[in-house]
Amino acid sequence: MSDRLHRRFSRVIAVLLLGTGLVSTLVYFYLRRSIQPYDDRLELVGLEASATVWFDELAIPTLEALTESDVYRAQGFVHASERLWQLELFQRIASGQLAEVFGDPALAADRLIRTLDLWGAAERSVEALTPAQRALLEAYSDGVNSRLESWEGPWPPEFLVLGIDPRPWSPQATAAVGKIMALDLSSWRTELDRARAAASLPAEKFAELGTGYPRWGPTILQDGPARGRARDGDSVPVSTSPGGLGALPGKARLSPRVAAAGPVGPLATPEPGWDPLDFLSGFALTTSNSWAIGGARTSDGYPLLASDMHLALRAPATWYVNALHARRSGLHVAGITIPGVPGVVVGYNRDLAWAFTNGMVDDADFALEVVSPDGSAYRSGDRWVPFSIRREAIAVRGRAEPLLHEVRETSRGPVITDVVPVDGLTLSLLWTGRYPRPEMPGLLAMNRARTAEEFDESVRAFQSPHQNVIYATTRGELGYRLSGSIPRRVGFDGATPIPADPLADAEWAGFWPADSMPTLRDPASGFLASANNLQSSRLYGLVGVDFPLPFRARRIVDQLERARNWTVDEMRDLQLDTHSLWAQLLLPRAVGAARRVGSDSVARELEAWNRRVSVESSQAILFHVWLYMLRGRLAADEYGGDSGGWFPDGALLRILEAGDGAWVDDVRTPETESLEDIEEQAMRAAIRHAAGRRWGEAHLERSTHLLGQVDWLNRLFGFHIGPYPGPGGPYTVRPDDPVRWRSLDSGSWELPIVSEYGPSERFIAHLVPGRARGYFLLPTGQSGNPLSRHYRDMTDRWPESRLVEVSLEPDSARARAVSTLRLEPLEGG
Repeated sequence: MSDRLHRRFSRVIAVLLLGTGLVSTLVYFYLRRSIQPYDDRLELVGLEASATVWFDELAIPTLEALTESDVYRAQGFVHASERLWQLELFQRIASGQLAEVFGDPALAADRLIRTLDLWGAAERSVEALTPAQRALLEAYSDGVNSRLESWEGPWPPEFLVLGIDPRPWSPQATAAVGKIMALDLSSWRTELDRARAAASLPAEKFAELGTGYPRWGPTILQDGPARGRARDGDSVPVSTSPGGLGALPGKARLSPRVAAAGPVGPLATPEPGWDPLDFLSGFALTTSNSWAIGGARTSDGYPLLASDMHLALRAPATWYVNALHARRSGLHVAGITIPGVPGVVVGYNRDLAWAFTNGMVDDADFALEVVSPDGSAYRSGDRWVPFSIRREAIAVRGRAEPLLHEVRETSRGPVITDVVPVDGLTLSLLWTGRYPRPEMPGLLAMNRARTAEEFDESVRAFQSPHQNVIYATTRGELGYRLSGSIPRRVGFDGATPIPADPLADAEWAGFWPADSMPTLRDPASGFLASANNLQSSRLYGLVGVDFPLPFRARRIVDQLERARNWTVDEMRDLQLDTHSLWAQLLLPRAVGAARRVGSDSVARELEAWNRRVSVESSQAILFHVWLYMLRGRLAADEYGGDSGGWFPDGALLRILEAGDGAWVDDVRTPETESLEDIEEQAMRAAIRHAAGRRWGEAHLERSTHLLGQVDWLNRLFGFHIGPYPGPGGPYTVRPDDPVRWRSLDSGSWELPIVSEYGPSERFIAHLVPGRARGYFLLPTGQSGNPLSRHYRDMTDRWPESRLVEVSLEPDSARARAVSTLRLEPLEGG
């Protein structure tokens, strides 16, 4: 190429690059206009008087207004400003309208949600509200919609990528967020997994999987045989009843063929790894922690309370932090909120603080229906009853016509197996979430409560979803109550599908009355702790049977029993605790296996481990990979290599305690393997995979965005936050995702693993009379807009948990403010 041609070519390339860069820059600055200003003065329809929002340096707002109606209206406005995409996604999940945006991959999700009729259940819950209660939800919705009408600039990036506009909000949409939570907390998928196992396994092997609660496990009411160290087995036996799986005749027990279908999940998408409904699990409070200690155990004589709810890690974060002040009613509350819902979910006011963990309540049952030969009717007592038919049109992106979805319903509930097939059986689902049991009155009453008695009464009114609620007051009181709705079952325990006859009258025998729910005030121990452990030794099998192994609860209780002169710092340190009782229990087996395979250096390394699952630990990754490989080798053969077979960790402990039992031999080989053989195989595999690596190198955490699953979009917008080294493992107080370690597919498992589960917030309250204080943190940031610096500006504070104080004093918020939003009543409005 001549020099002249080369120069011309270079100039063309330079012009193109300059043009591309200029366009990219213009597009970037255009999209940044979707970040709504924090400093502004706007009119807001419906306000009685002016309202003010002060934002601190992390964009945590303090909202002050005249009335509760006004402050919730302002909160809706702020939620929409910061989390508009989150509001849109919640509404589409709850109404079964994901496929309209995402096409065929989301169709199965929509069909499931339409079958369950979450949107209709939300409508029924709103109808059950009093006019005053409904007015508060309407005020919040008006605030969201006012923000939509006054939006400045383009919609956030997600809307532009998908080519959609946000839809208006409504009280029904707020109630639907509660229904999403209730669905995510429900145990129905576990029950189907258990039924599959019963169908595919020999009776003696299934019997060894029986659920139970270890005798060393603490109970929340502190009334169980919960002393002494954890042992391999030693559990309370599983409850049995005449209505259990063994009562099902013949085909009703499920045929072995069902195991080949794999576990029932919420959605089987045609694109592996892309599951819109999976983002519903951002709410699952499956393995959360909360505890409170009285003044006798603190440095200044005043109670402390801690909360960290463990959820799927999402970007934007599931939660949003704010403080709310209503001058006329004296409402002063701060804490963790859910965009789409008014008030505070977990937090504190000037008199008390509270926290939630999942109650692990069995709130769903499957009834095995007998269907007429022509499929048009089901048996109810001694008569045939026609199925009720509900038809809905589902819009699907890329299809010219909506898909007609037909739902069959019995008097008990919808036929769930029409969308989640189980070997040709017809199972109807009876679930508390379909009942008109409003969430909001109880929640908002918690925000207002000023005494332990008032707070306890508000928890009684919180009928869904089921939660362990721990609270502490500035008067020095500690309290606990289980909230939600527990079905009253007669003649069966609900752990597995049952014949429809016991439910022939359409419903359970009602719900537990509030006075019969587990409750405790001012325990002699001087503390309360909940880590999803059993509420009371008398309640196993009545509340439910699927409690996680109580290692976290045991560790928390052990530390609280030794607590003296604690401050906020010690509470935070316990939230960050990575000491593994799971490892402490099973480590000798790993050490023995290492010695038997001739790796004395690995054995010595494991023996030297302090049992902390820290990012620097090389032993933590060796141990956990060994345990993962061991678990897979024990169980995968029985399930024909299916990675989703039901094999609870409690069963693993019992099998290891028993030694050479029915589960140990690999049925795929001609040899008869011993437990030592399997342990050695697992150790060889662990050394290959993990030797020389550290936990923080092999175990990462990430907060994920739905559109970040598309790689080029993630690179363009930075939707995902992380991955970064993640401390903690299965069953540590600072946890990892236990589900990731339960797959039985030890043959293709590789490091590093990227966990998308962990603490979703941290909160500690210091309950000093007249000056209560609350400290908070999210793993991401306040903003839901990936182009905002507040989308991820808490991430650097997260590893060391550098908490941020959110004051209950408006003057303090005003002094710390870096931006101020003023909302004025609309003239003539």
